[in-house]
Amino acid sequence: MEYHMEYSNDKSHKPEKELFVEKSFGGKNDKGRKRLLMVLSVSAICLLAGSAFYFTPTGRGNDGPLYGNALDENSSDDFIITTLLKSPRGKKFIVSKLAELIASYDKEGDFQEEKQSNQLTTAQDRTEKGEEHYRKRSGNLKVAKRSDINFADSRFLMANLENVNAFYLFVKDHGKKYKTAEEMQERYVAFVENLAKINRHNSRENVLYRKGMNQFGDLSFEEFKRKFLTFKSFDFKTYGDKLKGITNYADVIDKYKPKDATFDRTNYDWRLHKGVTPVKDQGNCGSCWAFSTVGVVESQYAIRKNELVSISEQQMVDCSARNTGCYGGFIPLAFEDMIKMGGMCSSEDYPYVADIPEMCKFYICEQKYKINSYLEIPEDKFKEAVRFLGPLSVSIAISDDFAFYRGGIYDGECGDSPNHAVILVGYGAEDVYDFDTKTTKKRYYYIIKNSWGNSWGEKGFIRLETDMNGYRKPCSLGTEALVALID
Repeated sequence: MEYHMEYSNDKSHKPEKELFVEKSFGGKNDKGRKRLLMVLSVSAICLLAGSAFYFTPTGRGNDGPLYGNALDENSSDDFIITTLLKSPRGKKFIVSKLAELIASYDKEGDFQEEKQSNQLTTAQDRTEKGEEHYRKRSGNLKVAKRSDINFADSRFLMANLENVNAFYLFVKDHGKKYKTAEEMQERYVAFVENLAKINRHNSRENVLYRKGMNQFGDLSFEEFKRKFLTFKSFDFKTYGDKLKGITNYADVIDKYKPKDATFDRTNYDWRLHKGVTPVKDQGNCGSCWAFSTVGVVESQYAIRKNELVSISEQQMVDCSARNTGCYGGFIPLAFEDMIKMGGMCSSEDYPYVADIPEMCKFYICEQKYKINSYLEIPEDKFKEAVRFLGPLSVSIAISDDFAFYRGGIYDGECGDSPNHAVILVGYGAEDVYDFDTKTTKKRYYYIIKNSWGNSWGEKGFIRLETDMNGYRKPCSLGTEALVALID
């Protein structure tokens, strides 16, 4: 389903395309980095050459082509790799060409054997493990430790061809850049572990949601948590009376909800009512708290004033004195600082640069988007608040299952405590077939807007399982739930 989003001037941070390994630092590690970069890059060239030789009428020597004009019509890396991986001859061709290339560089002196401790895989490792070690490996995760990895070893490539090619495409698609060869092999280990988890989940029959590879694929979950899960829980019991801009829910809801009004507790999606601005990407910065709170203010301007605006998250990262920029923040303190600053600049006037340090410059714009107050949502009023007040800034406790969500109704594992801030933009229901009971069951869900770009999840959103009244809130959803008011 396509959702109405008229605003298109989204100038949020988009990481620039990067090389596999950064430019030479000098010294012996340069050869290792050069070897990895060249071997991975040439694999795509070999795939193209191999496909032309093996899968054309001339190359195969038969009366007709195996795949017709498929390679002409689908000349993407994914198609070519998938095609060759179906053929044992294709696999052997790739490895043989890589071996020839490596041998040619050996003769020129560019691929001399390195015996230092930073070598990817020592000759002793290869001797002890033997060829059978590589030949017998099977399944998605064929690498158990770093010493097993050698992108310049044809035996390793043959045993791990699918994973190596998947990693190559991942690095290219996401513009990844690694400083050293050692870092690249660490990223490869994390990648194949994540890929194996994704494939195991997706191979199960009776699941409500699917997982998929994304920009976080080369990070372990511990690394991911340290970098991106930086939400900080606010102690309302101890410090709530110090919040100057907060107001009472009961007083506010009477203003926006008609007396004796009823509403549909099954479906309401602010994306269908021009109340949600485009998904943004927080990039390489732990600024979820800023995107969550700013996104709520954007929705208020869309709903109350019919203005589709993009407000500056960077201003919050730089200027919210009671939060810590890319290292985390509190939802209520973000709203407090918005009020104290006297308003927010647009993203055009104050663009997002993620983790590049900047001094606060909230004075650079004349047009400011202000809030008057904000309020906390009672735990049993989420659907009512969403329906009559608008999207909510909420906390959530996420896990690595959540990080690799691709689509469906999420009912996976959760984190131990709230660690991320998102936006609750609606709720809905879907009839889902249960393979165990062989019956169809209505599943209720909340609709969550994330800040990891529109290639994550369902175009940047996730559906989280709940019940008809919205009382069930898995993953500690809404332990903190607030909304800003602009009038």
